Amino acid sequence: MIREIAASTLIGLAALSAAPVAAADPGPMYFDEPGHYANDVPGMIYDAHLTAPCTNMGRFTFGRGPGGEALQCRWIPNQWPPVYTGFWQATYDLKGVQDIGAQCPSPQSAAQAPDGRPLVCMGEQGWQAGIYNREGFTPIN
Repeated sequence: MIREIAASTLIGLAALSAAPVAAADPGPMYFDEPGHYANDVPGMIYDAHLTAPCTNMGRFTFGRGPGGEALQCRWIPNQWPPVYTGFWQATYDLKGVQDIGAQCPSPQSAAQAPDGRPLVCMGEQGWQAGIYNREGFTPIN
Protein backbone atom coordinates (compact mmCIF):
# COMPACT_ATOMS: atom_id res chain seq x y z
CA MET A 1 0.00 0.00 0.00
CA ILE A 2 2.78 2.42 0.89
CA ARG A 3 4.53 1.68 -2.42
CA GLU A 4 1.40 2.55 -4.38
CA ILE A 5 0.97 5.88 -2.54
CA ALA A 6 4.66 6.75 -2.97
CA ALA A 7 4.56 5.83 -6.66
CA SER A 8 1.43 7.91 -7.33
CA THR A 9 2.94 10.86 -5.42
CA LEU A 10 6.13 10.68 -7.48
CA ILE A 11 4.15 10.48 -10.73
CA GLY A 12 2.11 13.53 -9.67
CA LEU A 13 5.25 15.51 -8.79
CA ALA A 14 6.89 14.57 -12.09
CA ALA A 15 3.82 15.79 -13.99
CA LEU A 16 3.85 19.11 -12.14
CA SER A 17 7.56 19.70 -12.73
CA ALA A 18 7.17 18.95 -16.45
CA ALA A 19 4.31 21.43 -16.91
CA PRO A 20 5.25 24.57 -18.90
CA VAL A 21 5.70 27.76 -16.91
CA ALA A 22 3.69 30.77 -18.10
CA ALA A 23 5.85 33.78 -19.04
CA ALA A 24 5.12 37.04 -17.28
CA ASP A 25 3.59 39.86 -19.33
CA PRO A 26 6.45 42.34 -19.99
CA GLY A 27 4.11 45.32 -19.64
CA PRO A 28 2.76 48.01 -21.97
CA MET A 29 6.12 49.71 -22.74
CA TYR A 30 7.53 46.69 -24.54
CA PHE A 31 7.13 45.77 -28.19
CA ASP A 32 8.02 42.80 -30.43
CA GLU A 33 11.18 41.61 -28.64
CA PRO A 34 11.11 41.20 -24.86
CA GLY A 35 13.33 43.70 -23.07
CA HIS A 36 13.27 46.31 -25.84
CA TYR A 37 11.25 49.52 -25.60
CA ALA A 38 9.38 51.41 -28.32
CA ASN A 39 11.74 54.44 -28.18
CA ASP A 40 14.96 52.40 -28.39
CA VAL A 41 17.52 53.34 -31.00
CA PRO A 42 19.85 51.34 -33.27
CA GLY A 43 23.03 50.24 -31.49
CA MET A 44 21.36 50.21 -28.07
CA ILE A 45 23.36 48.37 -25.37
CA TYR A 46 21.03 46.24 -23.22
CA ASP A 47 23.45 45.24 -20.46
CA ALA A 48 24.45 48.74 -19.31
CA HIS A 49 24.72 49.49 -15.59
CA LEU A 50 24.65 52.95 -14.02
CA THR A 51 28.24 54.17 -13.27
CA ALA A 52 29.85 51.14 -14.96
CA PRO A 53 32.64 51.87 -17.49
CA CYS A 54 31.80 52.11 -21.20
CA THR A 55 33.65 53.01 -24.40
CA ASN A 56 30.96 54.09 -26.89
CA MET A 57 31.12 57.83 -26.09
CA GLY A 58 30.92 59.27 -29.63
CA ARG A 59 28.22 57.40 -31.53
CA PHE A 60 25.53 54.93 -30.53
CA THR A 61 25.91 56.09 -26.93
CA PHE A 62 22.61 54.86 -25.45
CA GLY A 63 21.87 51.80 -23.37
CA ARG A 64 19.34 50.36 -20.95
CA GLY A 65 19.99 49.40 -17.36
CA PRO A 66 18.65 46.26 -15.69
CA GLY A 67 15.41 48.05 -14.73
CA GLY A 68 14.88 49.44 -18.25
CA GLU A 69 16.17 52.93 -17.40
CA ALA A 70 17.70 54.87 -20.29
CA LEU A 71 21.45 55.43 -19.87
CA GLN A 72 24.10 57.20 -21.94
CA CYS A 73 27.85 56.52 -22.13
CA ARG A 74 29.61 59.79 -21.28
CA TRP A 75 33.06 61.04 -20.39
CA ILE A 76 33.31 62.46 -16.88
CA PRO A 77 35.78 65.40 -16.92
CA ASN A 78 38.48 65.92 -14.28
CA GLN A 79 38.47 62.36 -12.95
CA TRP A 80 41.24 61.42 -10.57
CA PRO A 81 42.95 59.09 -10.97
CA PRO A 82 42.63 59.55 -14.74
CA VAL A 83 40.38 57.05 -16.47
CA TYR A 84 40.26 56.69 -20.24
CA THR A 85 36.74 55.32 -20.55
CA GLY A 86 33.33 56.83 -20.15
CA PHE A 87 30.73 55.80 -17.60
CA TRP A 88 27.04 54.96 -17.95
CA GLN A 89 25.00 57.90 -16.70
CA ALA A 90 21.28 58.64 -16.47
CA THR A 91 19.94 60.51 -19.49
CA TYR A 92 16.85 62.44 -20.46
CA ASP A 93 13.74 60.66 -21.71
CA LEU A 94 14.74 58.89 -24.94
CA LYS A 95 12.66 59.80 -28.02
CA GLY A 96 14.06 57.40 -30.66
CA VAL A 97 15.80 58.42 -33.90
CA GLN A 98 15.31 62.08 -34.91
CA ASP A 99 16.71 64.46 -37.54
CA ILE A 100 19.02 67.30 -36.51
CA GLY A 101 17.11 70.59 -36.46
CA ALA A 102 13.65 68.96 -36.39
CA GLN A 103 11.15 70.15 -33.79
CA CYS A 104 11.34 68.35 -30.45
CA PRO A 105 8.75 67.83 -27.70
CA SER A 106 10.49 69.28 -24.63
CA PRO A 107 13.90 70.65 -23.62
CA GLN A 108 14.58 67.65 -21.38
CA SER A 109 14.59 65.00 -24.10
CA ALA A 110 17.30 62.90 -25.76
CA ALA A 111 17.36 61.13 -29.12
CA GLN A 112 19.80 59.71 -31.64
CA ALA A 113 20.58 61.03 -35.13
CA PRO A 114 20.41 58.55 -38.03
CA ASP A 115 24.25 58.48 -38.06
CA GLY A 116 24.39 57.49 -34.36
CA ARG A 117 25.26 60.86 -32.76
CA PRO A 118 23.39 61.68 -29.54
CA LEU A 119 20.86 64.52 -29.78
CA VAL A 120 19.50 66.90 -27.17
CA CYS A 121 16.31 68.92 -27.52
CA MET A 122 17.37 72.59 -27.49
CA GLY A 123 13.91 74.19 -27.53
CA GLU A 124 13.52 76.60 -30.49
CA GLN A 125 16.67 75.19 -32.15
CA GLY A 126 15.15 71.70 -32.22
CA TRP A 127 17.28 68.55 -32.00
CA GLN A 128 21.01 69.29 -31.85
CA ALA A 129 23.92 66.83 -31.86
CA GLY A 130 25.70 66.91 -28.51
CA ILE A 131 25.30 66.41 -24.80
CA TYR A 132 24.05 68.67 -22.04
CA ASN A 133 25.93 68.60 -18.74
CA ARG A 134 26.79 70.93 -15.88
CA GLU A 135 28.95 73.06 -18.18
CA GLY A 136 26.03 73.47 -20.59
CA PHE A 137 25.55 72.14 -24.11
CA THR A 138 28.60 70.52 -25.72
CA PRO A 139 28.20 69.97 -29.48
CA ILE A 140 29.38 66.72 -31.11
CA ASN A 141 30.48 66.84 -34.74
